[in-house]
Amino acid sequence: MVFSVAALSSSVALADDNYGCQALLCFAGGKGVAECASTIRQVTRDLAKGKGFPHCSFVSPGGSNPGDYNTSGVFTRWLGKNNNVCPDGETRGQWKSGKGFRCQAMILTIKGAAEDGSDVVREINW
Repeated sequence: MVFSVAALSSSVALADDNYGCQALLCFAGGKGVAECASTIRQVTRDLAKGKGFPHCSFVSPGGSNPGDYNTSGVFTRWLGKNNNVCPDGETRGQWKSGKGFRCQAMILTIKGAAEDGSDVVREINW
């Protein structure tokens, strides 16, 4: 299943019921697309507040059909004392005295979303 991020550009004001679907599209392959920037920021803000990954009514969380998705629980990724960049390459880790830098993280797996039909796996950091 191939996702088209270009469809996101048609609407600036996004309804709540589309938010989860946009989040899936953006994390599946649109992280570098300008239209995805605000969605990605909102998802990471929501996760930082303890909310779950947003729901998309077109796919099933925990399902096995193409486009369905799974998320891991939130976990702490320790980066060490000399590295302050989280695995997403953008987020800066927070310093924890005596332990080093850390990021909060969640793994998102989108079934069959790659062009070759394999799963897309993304680590979301905040």
